[in-house]
Amino acid sequence: MGALGVQLALSAIYFLFPRYGIVQYTLYEVFAGVAVAAIAYGVRRYRPMPWAPWVVFATGIAAFISGDIFTDVHPNATSPSSADVSYLIGYPLLAGTVVMLVVASGGYRRSGALVDATIVTLAFTVFQWIYVMYPAVHASGPLGGRVVLGILYPIMDIVLLGAAAGFFVTPAWRTPAFALLVLGMATQLIGDTAISLSPGYSGAGWTDWPFMASYIFWGAAALDPSMRRLGEPSPRAVGGVSRWRLAVLTAALLSVPIARVIADVQGRMIGVWVVAALWSAICLLVIARIAGILGSVERARGLLAEQNEELIQADRLKDEFIALVSHDLRTPLTSIIGYVELALDDGSDAPLDEERRRYLEVVARSSDRLLRLVDDLLLAARLQSGRFALNVAETDLQKVAEEVLDEMHGRAERKGVSLFIACDGPMIVEGDRRRLMQLLDNLLSNAIKFTPQGGRVELRVERALGGAALEVLDTGVGIEPGDEERIFDRFYRSASSVTEHVQGTGLGLFIARAIAERHGGSLVARRRENGGSAFRVELPAHGIVSFTETEGELVA
Repeated sequence: MGALGVQLALSAIYFLFPRYGIVQYTLYEVFAGVAVAAIAYGVRRYRPMPWAPWVVFATGIAAFISGDIFTDVHPNATSPSSADVSYLIGYPLLAGTVVMLVVASGGYRRSGALVDATIVTLAFTVFQWIYVMYPAVHASGPLGGRVVLGILYPIMDIVLLGAAAGFFVTPAWRTPAFALLVLGMATQLIGDTAISLSPGYSGAGWTDWPFMASYIFWGAAALDPSMRRLGEPSPRAVGGVSRWRLAVLTAALLSVPIARVIADVQGRMIGVWVVAALWSAICLLVIARIAGILGSVERARGLLAEQNEELIQADRLKDEFIALVSHDLRTPLTSIIGYVELALDDGSDAPLDEERRRYLEVVARSSDRLLRLVDDLLLAARLQSGRFALNVAETDLQKVAEEVLDEMHGRAERKGVSLFIACDGPMIVEGDRRRLMQLLDNLLSNAIKFTPQGGRVELRVERALGGAALEVLDTGVGIEPGDEERIFDRFYRSASSVTEHVQGTGLGLFIARAIAERHGGSLVARRRENGGSAFRVELPAHGIVSFTETEGELVA
């Protein structure tokens, strides 16, 4: 970047010296020579693979330098001249460099991108034909000069542009080295176009700057480390519909009408048969490109459907595995809990000392926690598979809330959290009493876990439209913005639960919402304005439930 900036600044010095002078000629050749030296340095330092295209590129620039020298020595030579021969040799070498890099990267296999490059090239050809080639064909003067200046040079520009556009078939087009190469080719084309549209051009004018700039950009491209990525093999990508591709197709389709309007305004002849042929080719290629894009979309859609089916099958197998393992774990855990309870019974013939009793109490608590985890995993698997039934009867939500709150008092006291309840009186709904207790247990357990010492958790039971509502409010850490729905996903744990090392599997809220929905109700969460969280359950008086099977009792 430093070399690029310095050379662009120094290129302005060119115009401070007398026109057609030896100093201008020398400066011009110096910029070109620096580009060749920069390419040699970049190849030696970065060792791109393949390196041969860069040598060809430097040879193309050297051919331009030879043409510049011939022009300086014989500025009034008629065309075709030795300078023309050197220039016309340089263009294919520059274009060949790009082709070699595209082939090395495997980009030639991306047919859609190649079609895009062809469309761009044909659109440029339309303007070259109307403004340069057609006037040269019908102009007066020596045939050789008209062929070289009006036909061969425009064709070389078309070849150069086609090669540059072809580079878009590789992922390397996003690199700085590619951007600099394209800038160099763009300024070269600008210079050629300016000369073509400037009758009587004799050199050493403002049109020399685009050519100098092209040398500067090409040398900078070779100095950038990303130059070694231009020829690296790349995987074949599925064609997509991007904005810039649609813009290219639109601009190509509009190129002929725009060129025709401009030509009519200027009173130019356009060679209608050639223009019609070019436009027909552009239209056919655009149609082919759109068809390819639609085909790619359909193939991608089919691939996504297959992958989605595989993911669903994998998820189903995972749920079956969890259900199987959880079911098999419950039997030994139940035995462990039963024997530990017998061992802790004070009525046994061999009373325990305090140390052994403390050990067994740790085993009992850990076993109970593990059994709860197994039950949650088993229930989550049943919910996913649809094998979840409710034992429905008339249930008083007030009594359910009071019982759950009584069970939570010990846990809240150990945490230093105050529990409160507010009820509007008895509220009868049709529901599974045990599952409703589990729902409230999960909500209150979460509230206590995420509320710091000295905080407050309140349970409200109130009447709602067509049924009843349960609401758990706490003064804890609250819900992260954007997590109001994600916290109900299976196995999801918020950032606060991870940073605060809060134990859990991320199943409690998932199960709570599933129970509420199976009762025909809903469960939503929100962040309270003054801190903390609020979870609200709304249940209809007569829930929509199924009685297809009776689920076995879970130990909890």
